[in-house]
Amino acid sequence: MAFQRYIELSVTTKDGESVKIDELRIDFDIERTSSEKNNRAVVRVYNLTKETSAKISEADGHILLRAGYKDEAVGTIFTGDIVRGTREREGNDYITTIEAFDGRTAVMSGIVSLSYAPDTDALTVAQALLDAIGLANKGTDLIPSGEKYAHGYCFFGMAVDGLRDLLARFGLCFTIQDETLFIYEDGKEMENTGLQLEEGGDLLSLPQIVSDKTETSDIEKEAANRWAFSAKLNPELVSGAMVKVSSSTFTGEVVIKTAYSTGSNMDGDFRVDIEAEAV
Repeated sequence: MAFQRYIELSVTTKDGESVKIDELRIDFDIERTSSEKNNRAVVRVYNLTKETSAKISEADGHILLRAGYKDEAVGTIFTGDIVRGTREREGNDYITTIEAFDGRTAVMSGIVSLSYAPDTDALTVAQALLDAIGLANKGTDLIPSGEKYAHGYCFFGMAVDGLRDLLARFGLCFTIQDETLFIYEDGKEMENTGLQLEEGGDLLSLPQIVSDKTETSDIEKEAANRWAFSAKLNPELVSGAMVKVSSSTFTGEVVIKTAYSTGSNMDGDFRVDIEAEAV
């Protein structure tokens, strides 16, 4: 019944050393969106030795963060590349803070120079761009088969920029979640979790309507049917996931657009604040 909070931080240092921490106080804030923006995590670990702090907080390391309840489920809630680390004293505590981004190294290092003859399939070009990025990927089946570049294709630059332009031809988007690149149709789910969030259960707040047109430049387009609510921390509540919601203010299926997870294995929040679009 959702007791025994658990958080485990695993770090692979810049030099390839593995460090696992799960017995000290760990706090986290994770920002996930279903956009191209890299997901971001800030993780704070209390009272590490100076030597261990220096190891795990060095830029260019890699983290894997798992959290949940020992009596229910524990799962991965973030993976990413360390971009910044600090160690500071606050009262009687020494706090090591790590900032990391999901898939950042792959995105930044994925530079390509491509040239294809006329009538090259769009899927061939897409695969070359995906190979340059180097992340596991899903959703290439959404790219229409037989679609070609009649006059050939040339591109030089960051592979994600080329991929964005290619997918836009077919009304598709991409996002990176836990170092997997998902190609998807806007407004549709990438994963169906099968989860049901209920009032009096895993819902921590009742869904409230959100009217928002900040993501579109089309003034004629209706605002999406979005809802904001909070839920108990669950590794499956990530951007792009479909869940069922049952409450007195809204009942139906939604696709999560943004998920802000906060937690500590000691006290305070252990939750996900969500904006989701009804489907």
